[in-house]
Amino acid sequence: MKAIIHLLILSLLPWTANATLPQTAKASRPCDTTVIAHEQRDGYECLLIEYHVSDTESVRSYLLVPDDATPDTPKPGLVLLHDHGARFDIGKEKLVRPAASAPEHIRISSAQWIRDNFDGIYFADSLAALGYVVIVPDMLYWGSRSSDACRQWSRLKFTPQETACTPETGKPLLDSLKKEIYEGQRTVYDSLYAAGTVWAEKTLKEDAMAAELLSELDFVDSTAIAAFGWSMGAHRAWLLTAYSPAVRTGVSLCWMTLKETLPTPYKASDYAMLIPRLREKYDFPDIALKLVPKPYLFLNGMKDKLFPADAVEKAFDRMQSIYSDHGAEGLLRTEFFEGGHHCGRQVQAVIVDFLQKTVPLHE
Repeated sequence: MKAIIHLLILSLLPWTANATLPQTAKASRPCDTTVIAHEQRDGYECLLIEYHVSDTESVRSYLLVPDDATPDTPKPGLVLLHDHGARFDIGKEKLVRPAASAPEHIRISSAQWIRDNFDGIYFADSLAALGYVVIVPDMLYWGSRSSDACRQWSRLKFTPQETACTPETGKPLLDSLKKEIYEGQRTVYDSLYAAGTVWAEKTLKEDAMAAELLSELDFVDSTAIAAFGWSMGAHRAWLLTAYSPAVRTGVSLCWMTLKETLPTPYKASDYAMLIPRLREKYDFPDIALKLVPKPYLFLNGMKDKLFPADAVEKAFDRMQSIYSDHGAEGLLRTEFFEGGHHCGRQVQAVIVDFLQKTVPLHE
């Protein structure tokens, strides 16, 4: 309940704005923050919040607040950013255990995703239980911001009674909806671009808003905010850390390579991460030019089929050279782990160890 009171106070504070890309992400604070649902969990409170990111658009996020986070004992904050996975019915639920009030198909879908990709561990919840204040927003086209076709697919796929009612027509319909949803990413990109907006830049600005919201909570240590993401979330995390002054450090798991490894023409899934003016001028490891001297950890699986180890190693070498050239040697960690495109228990332990060194919890 205390977190709700603090959010109500936050919604009354004045707005600020920063410059746009490529210097910093425009990170005007979200306004009209509303608490939709909240529940007490073991050692922390889970709030489902909604806030406007424009005059016409709002974002839903989970905010996890440790019980001992107070203005007198502020805690480090984490912005956790969900992956792509060609699964759009869930977004924030790929990292946070859904609230009990969430639809059954979302709870089942989330549990399956966490079991397959995180060894059954809701990573955001485990970090909140350690003592971090965690915010996890939905990206456009995922979760609460997905399409009608996606919601229909999810109900058919993950609601037992719905699946039982369509034994013959269910699979063809699911396949048709899945294709429609996947290809719909092109429409999202094209529609935004026609209106003068690049989808990934819009996402970056919204992620920066989440970071600023977190930094202005009086029970959060605004000097100790980090970002984390796996897969597409990793791409979002290194962009956010590079361009948001509010984020001090971060971790990217399983997203780094060289441009030469990307097939062309682009697949539908590429458009959510495409920023043409960066893509044309820079290679991916050149993000280190903007990250330096912030501490950062990049991790990649030796058997990751999406990001082959030889290209990743070259990218890591380039990033390390940039940090060294800027006198920041030792602040960038680039490491491989045994395994593939996965965020299992052992990898989670490495991430937690890095966070506890860069945005430490104090007793």
